[in-house]
Amino acid sequence: MAHCLSGTPLSEEDYKGRRGAALAKYASNPNTFRVAMVDAPLTLETCPCCVAGAIPLLNCCATVHLRHKALNHLSPGSGWDHYECCQGYVPECCCFKPGACFERECPRAMMSAEAWCCPGLAISATRFLLMDEYGLQPDPCDNRLVRLNNCLQLARCVCDVAAAFDRNLRDCAQLLDCVAELAFWSTAGCMVAQIDAELNHRGAANAANRGADDAYSPLAAEDAAPPPQLPIEGRF
Repeated sequence: MAHCLSGTPLSEEDYKGRRGAALAKYASNPNTFRVAMVDAPLTLETCPCCVAGAIPLLNCCATVHLRHKALNHLSPGSGWDHYECCQGYVPECCCFKPGACFERECPRAMMSAEAWCCPGLAISATRFLLMDEYGLQPDPCDNRLVRLNNCLQLARCVCDVAAAFDRNLRDCAQLLDCVAELAFWSTAGCMVAQIDAELNHRGAANAANRGADDAYSPLAAEDAAPPPQLPIEGRF
């Protein structure tokens, strides 16, 4: 339990293996998210998005919207051109092959199916997309929430299997199912709000930078009207 509630980064031991190696690059990222997941329900800016993301049906819609928003933030005007199932962050498994799941033919339908069937992976893929682009690492409290949620999901699976063989464990399994379900959707809602806040922040910053570049560009200076000339006696 102490490990599940720990906010420390992953250790060198955790980075071993294929999945660990994929996560290792985020440990040394220099930047952090503008809003930590634990703070998402506490501000007026992110609370509505957090609540919407915690409701299963609305979470599906929010996940699709955020993926499209992220893809067009990174490649303006690209629509769904760069969409890939889980954006390639999930390896091939059996018949599941990212890039060969009809993403080009019907990206909206495939993204909707991804968000509905794999909500956790779908929203995490969008988060990883931003972490790669802007060199972001998770807040210590983010680590705690994700680890606690993963622990509860694992305990839920174990208890459900045990309850299938021992009827005395069925009430316990149902209770743990409820707790794990609440933890999952609460974590998903916080992640949705965190991603939306980061996209809004980065979008505003990029727009401000573009505006500054346009204001001081040589072409803009040439096209601008010359300043009015004051009479010599009125200049001082």
